[in-house]
Amino acid sequence: MTLDASPAIETESRDGAFAATADEARRYVLARVVDALLREDVQGITRQARVLDGAPPALSRLDIGPLTPGPWLEITTLASGTLWLPVTPERFMQRWRYRQGPVVVAGETPGAEVARELSDAASLIAWLSEGLAPEARDYYAAFADECRQAEAQRLACREAQRDYFARCSAQDANACPPAEWSARFAHYDRLASFQDHPYYPTARAKLGFDVEALRRFAPEFQPRFMLRWLAVPRALCHLSDMALPDWWPSVERVGLDTRLAHDYRLLPVHPFLWASGLDAMLKEAGLAETVIKAPLAAVEVQPTLSVRSLMLTEQPTTHIKLPLTIRTLGSRNIRTIKPSTIGDGHRVQCLLGAIAKQDALLAGRLLLTDEQQGAHVAGQPFLGFILRRYPPAVEDATLVSVAGLVAACPSGAAVYEELAERFFDADVRAFLRTYLRLTFDIHLPLWLRYGVALESNQQNSMLLLREGGEMRLLLKDNDAPRLNRTRLETRWPALYRLVETLEDQRIWCESPQALEQMFVTITLQLNVAPLIEHLAAHGHGERAELYGEVRRAMALSLAAMPEEDGSPVTQLLERDFLDAKYLLTAGTLASKASTGAKDINKFYGRTAPNFLKEAALDAELEQVPSDTRLEATP
Repeated sequence: MTLDASPAIETESRDGAFAATADEARRYVLARVVDALLREDVQGITRQARVLDGAPPALSRLDIGPLTPGPWLEITTLASGTLWLPVTPERFMQRWRYRQGPVVVAGETPGAEVARELSDAASLIAWLSEGLAPEARDYYAAFADECRQAEAQRLACREAQRDYFARCSAQDANACPPAEWSARFAHYDRLASFQDHPYYPTARAKLGFDVEALRRFAPEFQPRFMLRWLAVPRALCHLSDMALPDWWPSVERVGLDTRLAHDYRLLPVHPFLWASGLDAMLKEAGLAETVIKAPLAAVEVQPTLSVRSLMLTEQPTTHIKLPLTIRTLGSRNIRTIKPSTIGDGHRVQCLLGAIAKQDALLAGRLLLTDEQQGAHVAGQPFLGFILRRYPPAVEDATLVSVAGLVAACPSGAAVYEELAERFFDADVRAFLRTYLRLTFDIHLPLWLRYGVALESNQQNSMLLLREGGEMRLLLKDNDAPRLNRTRLETRWPALYRLVETLEDQRIWCESPQALEQMFVTITLQLNVAPLIEHLAAHGHGERAELYGEVRRAMALSLAAMPEEDGSPVTQLLERDFLDAKYLLTAGTLASKASTGAKDINKFYGRTAPNFLKEAALDAELEQVPSDTRLEATP
């Protein structure tokens, strides 16, 4: 059962019951898809709609229903005909959201074709594609299949969730969460994997995986499996660090002749890729006769939240990121490893590490994974790896991804409630305030002082917690930020030299808007707002009051750096609408040529109502110095 706190936030029932029927999956995916269409104004579905106070009279005689009371949108400008949607007003991320009820369509000319109800997302997307150009219809057809995959995979993952929760409930209460840090990491990562992405409607679909592959390789099931290995001629294998770790297997261990060790290096391959497409890729790259497939597997791993980042079961502070022939968060978001990301990720890691050492607001509070070691084979994006080493501090702490904060626990509590119980004397508001100050004390200086905006989304941002309310932020996978070259080069020349050789030139930006867009769509809308919406939906405060906590934390962070110009933040808070990522449009439904997006993950529309503008600041804000206070909008 699902409590719809907002169009973007899925929250489970407090008793931990999880529906897992095909009908529920169809309704759930349909609601998320309609909300995404409205949020991104696909085909002008929001901008060109006529708002009706009640059910359209034209539908009253049809055998559909029930036609629930409330507003409807009537869109008559679509190439495929007329669309009627039951909606309700919304303030979070969009103006309208889908209200449970029939989605009704008619032919190109109203009345020319009998209106009919569409009961699933794939049928709606197929109908919306009618009348579009052939290339666009292909994109829509791909998304319709993605909708069907999301339904099927939701069923499988809900079953896995139910089984895991039952197993946890049957254990000693003291064993959940586990005592060992790596087991706790895996536990909370698994809880996070059951939680859908806040905004991409079919994020549940890992395109390329069928249900059997999910069970064998997905974090929802947390299987363990062995890596496969290729012997690659040393001349073709480009390593960023020649010294491989002690656990790296020998050629003998993977069943190869020891004489190969002198001329070949072993390269790990995900077993799914090994079995599903590797031979064809090697042939296409002209490598089929050059590399040697080892007959034996070696090194046991288990998947983390990001699916292709795998934790070594015997070396849990080491994870290995491998290419996969799956797509997530869009049909064009294929999970390869571009050679440029290996070097760029390390350069940005060095930049962040240097900033953390010199900046008092970040020092001791920002941790980074070490991702300097990686490899690729002759520039092939499907043949390579990145090693991710976690700092020693994780071994006596609890590590939880921001993506999992609102996930359900086996106990029925949300993860943030469980963390507050353990580390903050059950004070959820104290947990929130600590989290907000940590977030803004790190990201606001990066933005305003250094010209750095990170794509540190809810999966790449992790909280490290210890007894006594200690909380630190650990960031990983920092290969796709936005950096202001002028700010770094002129004000921080020593820092600039750490990143001046970046390979991906899209990282550089001169427009202040690019940094703001990253801060808004990642830090605010992914890492903060879903938590606030969940807190409000579950009785931890009024929505406006909670967003007042966000504004207050931002004000306090600005007050801690009075020498910086805080006007970009003040101006942001005064806007009626903020930028939102158009993930569905850029990642699936439209070509780069039509959107003009250089990066499909950084395509925006300024259509998200500014939730911070509504916030009513509490009296505590009056204690903030007036020259840095972010005043509440009347």
